[in-house]
Amino acid sequence: MDFVTSMDINLFAKKILKKKIKIYQKNIQYKTITIILGNNEYQITSFRKDLITFGRQAYVSSADSLHQDSLRRDFTVNALYLNEKGNLRDPLGGLKDIKNKELKFIGDPIKRIEEDYLRVLRFCRFFAAFPNKNISYHLKNKISSKLYNISTLSNKRMKDEFTKIFMVENFNISLSVMSELKIDRHILLNKKNEIQEGFKTKNFSTITYIKSFAMDIINEEKLDLISVFLPLLYGFDKLESIIQRFELNKKKVTFNKFVFSLLKFSKLYNQKIFESKNVKDKKIYILKFIWKMRCSIYPNNTTFFKNDKIPFNWYKLALFHIIPLNKIDEIDLCNVKWPIIPINRHKVQEMYRQDDYIKINQSIKIAEKFWVNNDFQSSTNQIIIFLKTIQDGNDKL
Repeated sequence: MDFVTSMDINLFAKKILKKKIKIYQKNIQYKTITIILGNNEYQITSFRKDLITFGRQAYVSSADSLHQDSLRRDFTVNALYLNEKGNLRDPLGGLKDIKNKELKFIGDPIKRIEEDYLRVLRFCRFFAAFPNKNISYHLKNKISSKLYNISTLSNKRMKDEFTKIFMVENFNISLSVMSELKIDRHILLNKKNEIQEGFKTKNFSTITYIKSFAMDIINEEKLDLISVFLPLLYGFDKLESIIQRFELNKKKVTFNKFVFSLLKFSKLYNQKIFESKNVKDKKIYILKFIWKMRCSIYPNNTTFFKNDKIPFNWYKLALFHIIPLNKIDEIDLCNVKWPIIPINRHKVQEMYRQDDYIKINQSIKIAEKFWVNNDFQSSTNQIIIFLKTIQDGNDKL
């Protein structure tokens, strides 16, 4: 939460310290401090004006009035204040612009953007709240003239802003504006700092669906929207650039490389299955499809699928790259569960010597395959009888 004071920030900090309140003063040269009350942080800034700006950084000095302070902000809708009595102070007409659903830069857009090139992305984020207004040709040209400077933004600031964009209710509008203004071509980096291809899709329905219905999966797996959405937007041929630009951690890198490894199975997906079968049969087909991919990638498995290191949820998220969205919606993929096989390793071990690991592991694979091929309907007894039949047949050889 941010507060503005007309008091000199150094004097304000001294008064706070006398109250034995914890404060951070590392940005006091920018006329701002942060105070800590309980588990909450509050940023306090004195009235200020920019003397010299260079990108995100600036030399600032104290301003004489609230109006002067407001002139250094980006948009009129972000220049609204409440006084200590809760009364609105609106020096630049931001409230009127909110009512008219207009997103306006304060003063010259070029100057505002040159002060901080992140404002180009912030424009896209805030524009989602005003989707009924067109961007003027004049403003488009002004924004376009500064796009090449987006590459100068740090990875952290880029990541933080995209995180905020994806949390906007109508974030698909923000993405559409980024595409319309060709901002998407300047997000990723390469060694030559060349203009990129931009988003590979103009239809953001899939990621809108994922955000609406798959957030529990994403949170459960400790992923995030950036690691799930960016490959959908740019394609896996840009994966290394995405990893570098958004500084994905090891788990998120592993997840995306796993998803990429599954794409080669997209040709195995049989769309005709969905034309005639009921929902139950379609879910069985999807489960079998997932199991087939798993066996192809990890042919030397020695455990049941439910005990794999790769979560079942990762396969489901991967299917958003393979199966049409309407088919995913049809079977409610996000809520599909992997069936519980009615046998465990201990049961299999009872059929062999405890140290006969090769036969035990082979039988686990055979048992699960038998169960899957029978549409996950085989009972414990049926699986054991089948394994004994295989065992007897081998003993006679």
